[in-house]
Amino acid sequence: MNASNWTLKEEIRTYWSGRAETFDDSRGHRIADGAEARAWRRVISEGLGNVAGRNVLDLACGTGEISRMLLDLGAAVTGVDFAEPMLARAASKLRGRSWKGVLGDAERLDTLAPASFDGVVARHLAWTLTDPPAAYAAIRRVLKPGARLLVIDGDWVSETPRTRLLRGLAKIVDGKEGQVGADPDLHERILSQVPYARGLTAERLREDLEGAGFSSFARHSTLAIYLWGMGGAKLGDRLRLLAPKRFAVSTMRPNEPDRDRRAPR
Repeated sequence: MNASNWTLKEEIRTYWSGRAETFDDSRGHRIADGAEARAWRRVISEGLGNVAGRNVLDLACGTGEISRMLLDLGAAVTGVDFAEPMLARAASKLRGRSWKGVLGDAERLDTLAPASFDGVVARHLAWTLTDPPAAYAAIRRVLKPGARLLVIDGDWVSETPRTRLLRGLAKIVDGKEGQVGADPDLHERILSQVPYARGLTAERLREDLEGAGFSSFARHSTLAIYLWGMGGAKLGDRLRLLAPKRFAVSTMRPNEPDRDRRAPR
């Protein structure tokens, strides 16, 4: 890891640590019980298959919302995050369930054993990676052959007439920029430095995952999870949630001897 990369990582850690206290107040992050939770469990099941009794990794687990969905599906879950306040909130929320938290770097996963997970979920992680090839190689290493990775993310950067209109209307409606607890200046500074600074698309993600040795790709609709996630939201927040292009992609570590094309740095 070079010095500039380390500085960026510290900025990212600071950003997410600062959001931990109010993160579950942000629309699109907290998963409400009922229809929204059912929609999330359906997408996870489509992407990973039946996870009951399986070991699943929730990568960049934050406050543990995806972990909670995985636990409801019967999985034994390991949550990894490098922001200690996020991990602490997840641990408090999931106490007494089949969950353990690990403080670690998603781009290395060097404390996790090879081929130890039956599935991996990464929600809203890929866009903020400082070294995507290293992260995808690390994920492939900890997945069992034939196991799947599900990535839920979005293009939070690209400015189209549609995104400008919706974000502009949101600001007119409530005078706010961004989500609850977010530092917009730090967010923009991070976005300007990461490899996906020009926006992450499902097509770019697939290309990079193929380069890391993944195969058997599938797309999954995110419409239901985010429509339900807007339930009860104020108009400004609804407009912000509608602005970015979101996607979910699942892929598999092939059933073959481990021949990682790119080792973690």
